[in-house]
Amino acid sequence: MSTGLLGIGSSALNAAYTALRTTGNNIANASTAGYSREITTFEPTVQTPAGGGMYIGTGVDVTAISRVYSDFLGQQTNLAQAQASQADTTATLTQQINSLFSSTTSGIGTSIDNFFTQLQTLSQAPNSSAARTTTLSAAKEMTSQFNDAQAQLETMSQSATQQLSEQIQTVNQTVSQIASLNSQIAVQQASGNTPNTLLDERDQAILTLNQSIGVTTNSQSDGEVNVYLANGQPLLVGSQTFALTMGTDPTNSQNTIVGTSSGGSIVPIDPNNSGGGSIGALLQFQSDTIPSVENQIGQLAVSLASQFNSIQEAGTDQSGAAGQAMFSTPTIATTAASTNTDAGTVSLTASFSNTSQVQASNYQVKVEGGNYVVTRLSDGTQTTFTSMPATIDGMTLNFSGGTPANGDIFNVSPVQDAASTMSVNLTQGSQIAAGSALEATTGSSNTGSLTVGNLALQALPNNPNANLNNTVVLNFTSPTSYTYTTGGVTSAAQTYTAGQAINVNGWSLTLSGTPASGDSVTVAATGSGTGDNRNVQLMTQLQNQGIVGGQTLDSAYSAVVGSVGAIASTANTDQTSKDAILSSATSNESSVSGVNLDEEATNLMQYQQQYQAAAQLINASNTIFNALITDINATG
Repeated sequence: MSTGLLGIGSSALNAAYTALRTTGNNIANASTAGYSREITTFEPTVQTPAGGGMYIGTGVDVTAISRVYSDFLGQQTNLAQAQASQADTTATLTQQINSLFSSTTSGIGTSIDNFFTQLQTLSQAPNSSAARTTTLSAAKEMTSQFNDAQAQLETMSQSATQQLSEQIQTVNQTVSQIASLNSQIAVQQASGNTPNTLLDERDQAILTLNQSIGVTTNSQSDGEVNVYLANGQPLLVGSQTFALTMGTDPTNSQNTIVGTSSGGSIVPIDPNNSGGGSIGALLQFQSDTIPSVENQIGQLAVSLASQFNSIQEAGTDQSGAAGQAMFSTPTIATTAASTNTDAGTVSLTASFSNTSQVQASNYQVKVEGGNYVVTRLSDGTQTTFTSMPATIDGMTLNFSGGTPANGDIFNVSPVQDAASTMSVNLTQGSQIAAGSALEATTGSSNTGSLTVGNLALQALPNNPNANLNNTVVLNFTSPTSYTYTTGGVTSAAQTYTAGQAINVNGWSLTLSGTPASGDSVTVAATGSGTGDNRNVQLMTQLQNQGIVGGQTLDSAYSAVVGSVGAIASTANTDQTSKDAILSSATSNESSVSGVNLDEEATNLMQYQQQYQAAAQLINASNTIFNALITDINATG
């Protein structure tokens, strides 16, 4: 009887002690990241017969010290972590671009306005050396602002590449850690043990992994877990790891890809379907956001430079010489995929045909079934051509070095780098072609009432006529007819109507009044030193013309600022939403797996009382046993 009582007391004491240790461990790790609270599971020992068909208990056993963990809630937290990390990184990155374009006192927009303000001043004093010098300085400042904006965007892109490298290193280290934990857990479980601490460490490592890249997991029967990327490529199978790596996109050398290696090549993660994490945000920023903004300011630079040059080249400078292009003209960048059949031999050429039609986008040209499918990447619009050369969106495409094979891919970047190459060609303010190349004068001996109305350049702002500066003499044979002579050749009789344009050699002239027979009008080069401001007036008007995809310069730049602001605002909203989802998921998981100190305090008191009661039971058993020994000795 006393032996049975002592055994029960001993088992109760051991059970209470184990429960106290478990509770104490929970309290000690209440603030430990990734710790799952543990519970002690009790089970009565096998009862023994007590006679008369009765059985009596023999004590208690501790059958398990298990962690409280929900796989479902854990997976929800991992998913929320990946999405929140992507949103946090995206918000940080886009804010950098927003800061670049948000200033109202400096930057591209302000420099464009200042440049046209100086042109307006020059139009009022075309012979002023000071006004010409100031205008040229304003042009250089404007191009500098374009250059600086592009340089900062490139710096952001390079920083993103560096961060991708660091994140990839973190991923590979974390995957290796999970692989090591897998091996340890498998050994422990094979021995019949439940390695709670190792399981917690692995779950925490998987959560850390989702901060960098979104992953999915599944469990094996031996307790190990497999880890996969969003595209299904494995990062970890049991204890075998597959390193994440970074490289150049074989179809477009301007793009960086991230993925796992397979057969000597990288299986890339889709930037728009990465599964989340900081890597997903960095890939989107580098492949989508940065090029989009670069293309918008590049379109602005190309349109401004080319349209302004057309007017500049159609005028005359202070010395009377024909105007030279004020701004450098960017070239269109093209690349061929390294996987092309004749890579390095067949190349795609591209040139601007009408810069007013150029779009803020990159393009892909793919050969399919003998046709050429051109995809505008900004919106996915596809146009199929059966032959080359072909013209699309203000540029002409053609192939050199041979004929491309089916499946070959070529990339076109019309304006992405234009802002970085924009510069001023002129070195002196006197070279600004403020004067019109032409001047119309009535004959000194005219007897009719002819007066010159307007003389405009018919071809502006594109392709000035090669014969523009040739002298033309209009000779009126009657009040309603005339001939014109240029280069020693006289035209057939022409009909004259007052106010109706006369178009010759690329210019357009309107006259008022009635001519007399023998009257004349001469259209000739203006010459130097006249103080002519007609061409610079055309330059000032350019600011309010729809030369950038149908938008004015100010509207186009405002669209850039608005687009960047919208991207940053959307990113901030998404960050707030995703962080709230993560907070909720973490709270839900913590409500199940986290340590509640109030609950643990209650358990502590319960197990302390149980321990004390068990000690009293052992003491009672000892007293009874001693009494029995005394009785036996007394009767012996």
